[in-house]
Amino acid sequence: MEDSVSDISVGDLDILDGVGADMNSWIGNFRTALKCKSHQEVTMEKLTKPGITKDMLAKILFEGYQTVYSHRDKFESSRVAMEKIKSELIVAQRSVVKLQQQLLDSQEKLLETQAGQLEEMSSVVDTAVDKGIRSYSQVVSRTIKDSVPVLSEQTLKKVVQEAVTDEDRSRNVVVFGLSEEASEDLDSKISKLFEDVEEKPSFEAVRIGEQTNDTNRPVKVCLCNSETVHRILLKAKNLRKSSVHRKVYVQPDRSPEERAKHRELVAEMRRRASENPDNYYFILSGEIFHRDKA
Repeated sequence: MEDSVSDISVGDLDILDGVGADMNSWIGNFRTALKCKSHQEVTMEKLTKPGITKDMLAKILFEGYQTVYSHRDKFESSRVAMEKIKSELIVAQRSVVKLQQQLLDSQEKLLETQAGQLEEMSSVVDTAVDKGIRSYSQVVSRTIKDSVPVLSEQTLKKVVQEAVTDEDRSRNVVVFGLSEEASEDLDSKISKLFEDVEEKPSFEAVRIGEQTNDTNRPVKVCLCNSETVHRILLKAKNLRKSSVHRKVYVQPDRSPEERAKHRELVAEMRRRASENPDNYYFILSGEIFHRDKA
């Protein structure tokens, strides 16, 4: 029997963290040797400019070869793990489609059954009562029919899409308070931030929101899995001890509804703190707690 997603260990995917860290390290050394601050500055002209010797290029190339060669088995293991996940996702998608069809078929049969019952009831009433009673029966029939829940295909698709979106969001964090410059190496900034919490994950980072002159836009960081997100969020409180990132905050990637609820919790927490300055208030798992400051 083929392995299922539940048989895939966290290590099967987390090995890419180490691979990504080594690759990022080599890329950083490569840029440093060429005196480039970002990927866009690495050009053929920089490689052939005076001062770049064959020995330097040979050393950089050899380091890159060693990095790729040392991780070839990890790449293969990760590929196999991803193939397992891909197969399971295909099976899951087919199951969802099958369930959707079963629900639609059940709904259609239910409506047919109720329509038949209403038709039979109406026939009996028509032969037994006067016109006024028949009018009452029609009202009852419409009420019963209107009360039947309609589970449309669009509703099912919306539910599935929201579930997938929540799963994608679980692999993200949002960084607030990180300084922003017109020309910046955002990947390097995020790597240094993660180093402060002793993590070296693979990631993709991008600023979100409209750019202004007086504020630093948040940074949305996509990580390889939700386990890595959980570790980083647990360690984020240690940033308060950092000399560089003590004013930087790492938060989950919340949905609009979750953000609205969190804002309400923060407002309530501040109100309680102003009324009871001797207590230290904090939010944990969607609830407000407090303890003595002493």
